[in-house]
Amino acid sequence: MPTNDIAALLPTLLPALLRASVTLSMAVIAVFALRLPLRRCFGPGVAYAAWLAVPICALAALMPAAPEGSVLALHAAPSALSLAATMRELAPVSASMGVRGYIVLAWLTGTLGPAALQIIRQRSYLRSLGKLTRRDGIIYAASRNAGPALVGLWRPIVVVPADFGERYTPEERELILAHERTHARRHDPFANAAGAVLRCLNWFNPLVHIAERLMRADQELACDAAVMRRHPSARRSYANAMLKTQLSANAAPFACQWQSTHPLKERIMNLNQNTPYAMRMTGRFLIAAAMATGSWAAWAAQEASKGDLYDIAIKLDVDGAKSTPHLHTHSGEPASFRSGEGAQQWQAQLTLKPADNGKMFIGALVKHAGKPVSKPGLLVALGEPATIKIDTDDKSHLEMELTVTQR
Repeated sequence: MPTNDIAALLPTLLPALLRASVTLSMAVIAVFALRLPLRRCFGPGVAYAAWLAVPICALAALMPAAPEGSVLALHAAPSALSLAATMRELAPVSASMGVRGYIVLAWLTGTLGPAALQIIRQRSYLRSLGKLTRRDGIIYAASRNAGPALVGLWRPIVVVPADFGERYTPEERELILAHERTHARRHDPFANAAGAVLRCLNWFNPLVHIAERLMRADQELACDAAVMRRHPSARRSYANAMLKTQLSANAAPFACQWQSTHPLKERIMNLNQNTPYAMRMTGRFLIAAAMATGSWAAWAAQEASKGDLYDIAIKLDVDGAKSTPHLHTHSGEPASFRSGEGAQQWQAQLTLKPADNGKMFIGALVKHAGKPVSKPGLLVALGEPATIKIDTDDKSHLEMELTVTQR
């Protein structure tokens, strides 16, 4: 992609990423506060479903904003507006990527480490399974310490340890297989993969790291509860199966492992919880309504669409030194650049406003050595050059030829 196109994307890309990150963090905090009450009132399945609000709200924050004046548009929170304003002023957009480009580059580079770690851990776990063998319709690992687990995303398989038949009783084996198949029916490996992706993209955010761990804990509790509803008289056998299962030496980022890192005592205690069907349905309805409201609020609270994007091509002559910076801006949104250093530095802030007959009004604020020296205004036609010339008392000279085009 050409450098100018990258520069044109940066004014919207970085604020969008930050807006999504802030929205995601707020959703995580809300789920933190609600997961235990939801579990007690409506069951573990509803508490687990509440985590779906996190990616949904983040995606809603990335959607195009509601049109100006729409009944769907909300006034953004002051903190969000301040954040957006701060990012607009972080650095001028020029022919180079500037500060915003380096921030986006650092953000994306930071995802590589966690992503590589996730891949290494997954590959290590798959290697620890050893050779897989199918017997009596069940897939056995070569290791006694691997599994039971649901492995794979597109076509997940249930893998059990090599001593599965000896370690567990027939009833315990049936319960373990029911547990892993419940994970498969609910597509939980995809939830784990989505959590891993969000954690990689938000590597700098400790809330997301905690959220992924708690989400997987709630996932296991929800799966336990689903199995117990189908086997209500097998709680003792289910608990015994948990106690017989050793922790694997390798944790799988995407697999659903029977030997979860959730505290075993709490997991066994939750086997006694029996939430009535009506309460579970009520909880699901409330969660769906809350997610719809939260995602709508995250979308509608964005700043209204700023309309057309303009390119300002500049031929700059500062005391004989020539350059050709480019600015990309929306109408009414200031764009700035600077040239020189210290007492010889020139700064210019340009604001475009559409005028009649397809023309544009360019309002400029020009500073020299940090002090305002001129506030010229020009009425120009799109694609036609206009010139601003300024001389200072210390014989410094600035000349700008501006050509505005619509992108």
